[in-house]
Amino acid sequence: MGKDEEGMEEDSSGQAQFTDSAGQEEPLDSEENSVENLKRERDENYDLLLRKQAEFDNFRKRVTKEKEELRLSAQAAVIEKVLNIVDAFEKGLNSLEQESEESALETYRQGYELMFEEFKSVLKKFNVTEIPGSGTCFDPNVHEAVVREVTTEYEEGEILEEYRKGYMIKDRLLRPAQVKVAVQPDKLAVGEEESGDPQE
Repeated sequence: MGKDEEGMEEDSSGQAQFTDSAGQEEPLDSEENSVENLKRERDENYDLLLRKQAEFDNFRKRVTKEKEELRLSAQAAVIEKVLNIVDAFEKGLNSLEQESEESALETYRQGYELMFEEFKSVLKKFNVTEIPGSGTCFDPNVHEAVVREVTTEYEEGEILEEYRKGYMIKDRLLRPAQVKVAVQPDKLAVGEEESGDPQE
């Protein structure tokens, strides 16, 4: 068996081998396998890193979405209470407008109007919007039909009157609008009576 200056030998089959300081021989195939193993391990670790990055990104997005939903829920709970005050201001303003010929009442009406506009501006800052009412088409997702009026003068499902305004906060329903809806005579179920106006 021959041996060169760098310690490389050839066995009887002619395959090159390395001899270490202890005199043990290491085939070149073993070195190649080690390199392949390292490459495979590197690729596996890189794939694992990509998966972990994707998982973390999804986790971050989910947490951000949950925080936004929680914040929106907290805002909605408070604004729902404020809507009752807005309703009261609106009713008071309407009453004063009907009897505002006297100068004293006109002053009160202007004060009411300023406060009402201030309330509406606060709602606007929180992305609260009114749900369209009279003259629009009934949408069961945002309207509550408290009265149905049989008529041929209006289209089926047209909203004739609004008893209480409905509101949305962004794309979430705060409360539905309570409305009177037109119903064609042939659409009214047999034995079903026409509803009257709700009690004030």
